[in-house]
Amino acid sequence: MKLKSQIVGLPVLSIIDVASLGKVEDLVINPDTGSVDFLIVEPEQWYLERRLISIQDVAGIGEDALTTETKTNVVSIAKVPAALELLKREVEVTGSRVMTRKGRLNGTIDEIVIDEQTGKISACRWVAGDGSRTGLIPADLVITFGKGMLVVKENFEAALVENTSQIHTETVHMPVVEKAPAEAAEDPLQFFEDKQKQYLIGRTVTTDILSDNGEMIAEQGQRVTKEMVDNAVAADKFVELTLNTRE
Repeated sequence: MKLKSQIVGLPVLSIIDVASLGKVEDLVINPDTGSVDFLIVEPEQWYLERRLISIQDVAGIGEDALTTETKTNVVSIAKVPAALELLKREVEVTGSRVMTRKGRLNGTIDEIVIDEQTGKISACRWVAGDGSRTGLIPADLVITFGKGMLVVKENFEAALVENTSQIHTETVHMPVVEKAPAEAAEDPLQFFEDKQKQYLIGRTVTTDILSDNGEMIAEQGQRVTKEMVDNAVAADKFVELTLNTRE
């Protein structure tokens, strides 16, 4: 499971095209299903339009990047009427006030927990009105995801949980691109890295890549070698190297 704050800001990378497609700017929530249906992608250049990707087209969400099979999965918002309709409803969840079925207001939501495999909102992190208490409201206690308001079952406070391991969600499998068995068994982010290594070797470095302690990993103008890739991985600079090469 992932927090919204762990997803927003991640670079969006294409596995097949070996390309950076921007970064996740926000989530598009479907209040009828209580799920994230799309993610808004902010372009790398400010003058380009914002686009989006369907949660079904996300290959993996790791600590360093969100991956998708091909850059064609990131499309113009205007081309997806379903996303436009959801955006018009302006349901954010985070920042919403919490109200019980009988009309009792109590606190706000400052974070949501998302099952990255299905897009379902598994829980909402509640903060009491006086800030004295917090906890996770499991999705089965939520009655309505509304604009600026989350309606929950009465006495929800008694059913709060402290961490995501206590949340029981129904297992739902999203449609995925069919892969060979060997590929399917791999972690999506690891699969992305393996693909990247194949493409990177022999490409030209476009800027100096340094480790956090200032050691040179790759110099501008050099051709990428396997040793260079291994050094970048060891220094946690693999994504940086990936984004700064050309043919």
